[in-house]
Amino acid sequence: MKIFSMPADYRKETIDRYAELNKVYPDCKLAHTYGNISVSNPFGSGRNINKLPPVGMEQLAEYVSYSSSHGIEFHYTLNPSYLQNREFTAEGVKEIKKVLDQLHEAGVRMLIIAMPSLMELVRSMGDKFQFKASAICQITNANKAMFFKRLGASSMVVDETINREFDTLLRICDVFGENVQVIVNSICHQDCQFRMFHYNQISGDSVSAFNEVSGAYYPMRCGMRMYEDLSSCFKTTWVRPEDLHYYREVGVQSFKLQGRAWVLTGDPIRAVESYFKEHYDGDLKHLLWLFAPNDQFRLNLDNRLLDGFLKPFFDQPGFCHRDCSVCDYCEQWARKCFGDETARKTAQGAVAMIKQLDPFRRMIEALPGKQ
Repeated sequence: MKIFSMPADYRKETIDRYAELNKVYPDCKLAHTYGNISVSNPFGSGRNINKLPPVGMEQLAEYVSYSSSHGIEFHYTLNPSYLQNREFTAEGVKEIKKVLDQLHEAGVRMLIIAMPSLMELVRSMGDKFQFKASAICQITNANKAMFFKRLGASSMVVDETINREFDTLLRICDVFGENVQVIVNSICHQDCQFRMFHYNQISGDSVSAFNEVSGAYYPMRCGMRMYEDLSSCFKTTWVRPEDLHYYREVGVQSFKLQGRAWVLTGDPIRAVESYFKEHYDGDLKHLLWLFAPNDQFRLNLDNRLLDGFLKPFFDQPGFCHRDCSVCDYCEQWARKCFGDETARKTAQGAVAMIKQLDPFRRMIEALPGKQ
């Protein structure tokens, strides 16, 4: 059976529709939704607060209860990458345990955690919670997977950078077991140089205050990279619905769709059903964004044109050496899918617009230092 996790929108009608999908597709199950409170949240998570649904502890408790009554679990994202070292102070530990007690009273039993120190803290509270190792743990090999298993993780999300390394995924499943999860709609560049710094920025902007400059910095630079080199679109490690069978062959049975920032304006039901069906016709980028209207410069990426793209990654271990200077595989696919003049003009317009709107660039240029 294929198991799926979706970002919570905290709407009862969405849970009703997920439950119906579970009845229609007996070989698939929407087993979990995930998220965290965004009202009076003292510890943050892996998403900027301004992008999250406004949810407090009382509303969370109501949602968890309703979900549970429909056979759908809720996983709480307690996954900042940095807590300003508060977890290493007696006062901070007391505060964290107080919040954990409140979450337990709200019905939460599974936490998604990134920091080993928080995992140890949760373990100190006995059997109140199980926890999943977050994608922010950057688990990229079997040794890292085994570390988090020994630390107490009952499940884990692999780092998206290894989504196309099937030999590595096989080894991780061998050492960790069946509860290994892959993010299927990743939009991050493989081996993104900004990744660890972006996680830390989000940890700071996911509590009570949001900095417009820091919140725009990394998305704008990643967007710039995408439009300046259209082959970058193929170097993000998304997984098409049609290609789930490759993952199941190496032992991955659990799949996550990200998009807590898009779930309220998108169509999560349509998105997850496409993966249930293992078939989708249309612009793949629409699906990756859960059909939310997020990109005014979105280039059409016809999913049908991508048939066969992933096959050599599966058939030939080590197919991608992560050295684009000696390989033009993604360039070939970019020419196939984005080869017309319209796509190039769209990309050029996007680059110009991003440069014009970039608040960090405007700020540092307006505040010159001594020459």
